[in-house]
Amino acid sequence: MVAPTAPASRHAPLSANARTVLERRYLLRDSSGEVAETPEQLFARVAGAIAAVEPSTELREAWTERFRDAMSSLRFLPNSPTLMNAGTGRGTLAACFVLPVDDTLESIMSTARATALVQKFGGGTGFDFSRLRAEGESIASTHGAACGPVSVLRHYDDVSRLVTQGGKRDGANMGILRVDHPDVRAFLHAKDDGVSAQRFNISLAVTDAFLEAAAEGASFALVDPRDGSTRGELDAALLLDEAARSAWLSGDPGMVFIDTINRANPTPQLGAIEATNPCGEVPLLPWEACTLGSINVAAFRDEAADDLDWAALHETVALAVRFLDNVVDASPFPLEEIREAVRGNRKIGLGVMGFADLLIASGVPYDSPEALALAERLMGEIAAAADAASEALGEEKGVFPNWERSTHAGGTRYRNATRTCIAPTGTIAIIASASSGIEPLYSLAHLRRMGDGTVLPEVSAAFEQAARDGGFHSPELFEELAAGGSLQDHLEVPEELRRRFATAHEIGWEQHVRMQAAFQRHTDLAVSKTVNLPHDASVEDVRSALLLAHELGCKGITVYRDGSRTQQVLAHAPADAPGEASNGQCCPECGLPQA
Repeated sequence: MVAPTAPASRHAPLSANARTVLERRYLLRDSSGEVAETPEQLFARVAGAIAAVEPSTELREAWTERFRDAMSSLRFLPNSPTLMNAGTGRGTLAACFVLPVDDTLESIMSTARATALVQKFGGGTGFDFSRLRAEGESIASTHGAACGPVSVLRHYDDVSRLVTQGGKRDGANMGILRVDHPDVRAFLHAKDDGVSAQRFNISLAVTDAFLEAAAEGASFALVDPRDGSTRGELDAALLLDEAARSAWLSGDPGMVFIDTINRANPTPQLGAIEATNPCGEVPLLPWEACTLGSINVAAFRDEAADDLDWAALHETVALAVRFLDNVVDASPFPLEEIREAVRGNRKIGLGVMGFADLLIASGVPYDSPEALALAERLMGEIAAAADAASEALGEEKGVFPNWERSTHAGGTRYRNATRTCIAPTGTIAIIASASSGIEPLYSLAHLRRMGDGTVLPEVSAAFEQAARDGGFHSPELFEELAAGGSLQDHLEVPEELRRRFATAHEIGWEQHVRMQAAFQRHTDLAVSKTVNLPHDASVEDVRSALLLAHELGCKGITVYRDGSRTQQVLAHAPADAPGEASNGQCCPECGLPQA
């Protein structure tokens, strides 16, 4: 391959909040704890480490410059572990892991050890507890009784509490249980006390058969995971109602549509997918990990053409695919089982951030058919470009080792079993001054509390400019918005602007679900998207959202009713104390400390 032309490097156009986040969590420090690198040096460090796996000096030098330029211009950023750890000789570069849990004490404890090692390295972990026998079932070898999935869930939560992820990230986990497990009701209420398993998101693995039974008002069998025997029955509709009410109360459980996930499994010969990463967007086989990165799509808005610069977007997608593929080789892993699984399938997940910013700049309300159409076109273009880039890498460097055992065998020679994924983006969106993932704006002015206690005031720069241009900017307006007020109450603001700047809780649940589905149709893995609901939403709204998500082909769903948790990352300041933040860490986009 001919080495690419290296663009001139540039200083990163970072906001004050971005610099604060980088200094607190990402920039290297010296032995005395003082910051020892600049943001530009961070991007150079990461670029050099990821380009180092290229086969020649010429390619390494050229790709170092291209990777650095893409990051420093904030067009593309990899996930946090890559930014934190690349080039340091410590930690993993992947964010998302799934670990197996089998029905033996040895497996439970070895997975607890693996969890500690992964989280020490900076990764988040997902588990399926469905292989565990129900609480109280006999154990022949000890003449005792099984502790059940909920106890193991809580044990792993304690492991996460004890492990500080490099001093930079709190433990993050996903716990999943099949809806036909005998302990399903206990599991869906496992976090109800507000104390247990708070480092976990929990989700039910819902089958097509269960949802069909719920629609028909039928019962369904609970199944012993050891031998498939029946362990009683439940009314499917009542269990669905119970799960919807629990999600209405607290945001848990979410749902993963496990049959939908496995219909898209690229390597079914290697086994069924049973679990996902903590935010649900990465369904993985046991021991797999996946490296994620996101393109700031708002950066490709061409104002003169009133469109996107599609050629530049395609070029950045190809660069990002190569970057993420290189990460697979550059990343150390804490266990040999993980290394083998990762390099066998070479899964990567390229997604987007800044989608809400793009809509606003384009004059398109999030809650509109035009927004759905743009989502379809945008992700369709990204998916096609990512596929083409992976195919080209397959020709240049070889297909992923399990290609002949995959659904691609005899067809497209991809380098990567998966190419695309929509992550919540969290702090990398702050670094890029972009809206998170594909979410609408949470609000026009709010406070963000980071996991380390840092409080960042955030104001929509686009709305602030629109307010100045429209002549309705005032300190009082922004104080009101920061305290939880709604722009929709201000009739002096033109209706077009009120629609364009509608925020997460002002958008109906159906549009949230349809937006997730629009991106899912062009995404290999899954989509992290929260169906944000206003505080006065009903349990029936939650239930309806769950069913529509399944109907439209989503791989899972998370709902969050505003105020249903006492802690949340994005919050409005109390009206009588605008300088204070909420005391929370839970993210309404993923339910956990932000990644």
